[in-house]
Amino acid sequence: MSTILLGFQYVFSDPMCIFLMLLGVFVGIIFGSIPGLTATLGVTLFIPFTYTMSPVQGLTMLIAVYVGGISGGLITATLINIPGTPSSIYTCFDGYPMTKKGKPAEALAIGVFCSLIGGCVSAFALMAIAPQLAKVSLSFGSWEYFAVALMGLSVVVAMCSKSMIKGLIGALFGLAIGGVGIDSISGVSRLTFGFWQLQGGISSTALMMGLFAITEVFNQSLELDKPRPKIEFKKTTLIPPLREMKTCWKAIGIGCVIGTGIGILPGIGQNASTLISYNLARTVSKTPEEFGHGCPEGICASESSNNATNGGALIPLVCLGIPGDLTTSALIGGLMIHGLQPGPLLYNEHPELVGGIMVAYFMANVIMYVMELGLMKAFVRMVNVKLSFLFPAIVSCCVLGVYTLNNRMFDVWVMIVFGFLGYLLICLGIDMAPVILGFILGPLIEKYMRMALIASNGSWGEMATRPVAVFFVIVAALFVIVPLLRKFMAFAKKQN
Repeated sequence: MSTILLGFQYVFSDPMCIFLMLLGVFVGIIFGSIPGLTATLGVTLFIPFTYTMSPVQGLTMLIAVYVGGISGGLITATLINIPGTPSSIYTCFDGYPMTKKGKPAEALAIGVFCSLIGGCVSAFALMAIAPQLAKVSLSFGSWEYFAVALMGLSVVVAMCSKSMIKGLIGALFGLAIGGVGIDSISGVSRLTFGFWQLQGGISSTALMMGLFAITEVFNQSLELDKPRPKIEFKKTTLIPPLREMKTCWKAIGIGCVIGTGIGILPGIGQNASTLISYNLARTVSKTPEEFGHGCPEGICASESSNNATNGGALIPLVCLGIPGDLTTSALIGGLMIHGLQPGPLLYNEHPELVGGIMVAYFMANVIMYVMELGLMKAFVRMVNVKLSFLFPAIVSCCVLGVYTLNNRMFDVWVMIVFGFLGYLLICLGIDMAPVILGFILGPLIEKYMRMALIASNGSWGEMATRPVAVFFVIVAALFVIVPLLRKFMAFAKKQN
């Protein structure tokens, strides 16, 4: 409770935090509402601008961008059947049919309202669960941290790629990138290829801007000539009509519980939570046949789960130092830029920052609700902005942000190289999630494994005496083995 009170004190005593929160939500909604521009991209682009801010100010702004970006995807999903973010795809199934029925205002009001509920529920979960989980994690040793990081990586490999092989390739690529630089234990230079600039490792900001911003520009540039439908929008309602909401509370509850729960599991993210929530809501609905034809329950399940995952994903970030999804992995860059390491020590060393994260996340959801409905007409106009005007501005911001971080062109070239590599990975069908999580978790896995082995004189048997570590290793193994068994059984059934 004291941590939360500190958070309120630090956030509301600084007028700049309030301004940055408003700005962040506004920018996030723009990035979420324009197809091809995601919340991850928005957070990544604004990380360099937080360098001169205090940690609380910087994290407040990045979290606001995160919240606005995830929710903003419902605008295009509802109005033109194009998900602004990948996780909004299930909103298309019922949001757009409602629009075609002449109810765009009602569909948007329902989606934004459910986003608010999902975000607030996960915010309360963050405030209630995170402190307790952090206290438990303080008793963790090297073996436990090794096992938790390994579990996070295995979840991503198992869930974020249709092909297990491609997921493994992506994770191995990320592990290799994370190994660049001077070994923190032995002091040996690794994978620098004679470039002294790589002695300190690959810049996380340059890497993420390359893999997300530059890669997305390459990818979307191929579709600049394709016509996009223009939309007209006249009015909306601040409160969803009760006639549309009277059957939706069960779907909202399902979305909030599943979204928060899946968000806590490292590496799974919104795509899985919205899929499970939507299908479960359809299963328990009294009118499952209406799903996909403009059913408000479908919008409620999708959007409440979508935003509930945000708060859930922040729990392993602040408690264990492990990103819950792709966007929170970018948030780590916002912490690292200020010399902070997310994890249980944050509670002891920077309780005001942890409290600020919790308060900022809750307030960002409230601001998101008011802003999305109040400025809906303006955001709709932004949907129609030509990408040929937008992309040069994005590239300019990327170059400026990366260069000013360390005042060297080498980081800009690194960003461009990873932009090409990211586009190549997309062409090969390899997800970015395993790459990023491999880059972030790989060094942690190596560090804690070597520390544990040094402490135990090279004996792996020591881990067997740590039940928590054994539990996480078993879970990690299951996340990899179970999908393989399913594929094997499906193959055997097909052969028979």
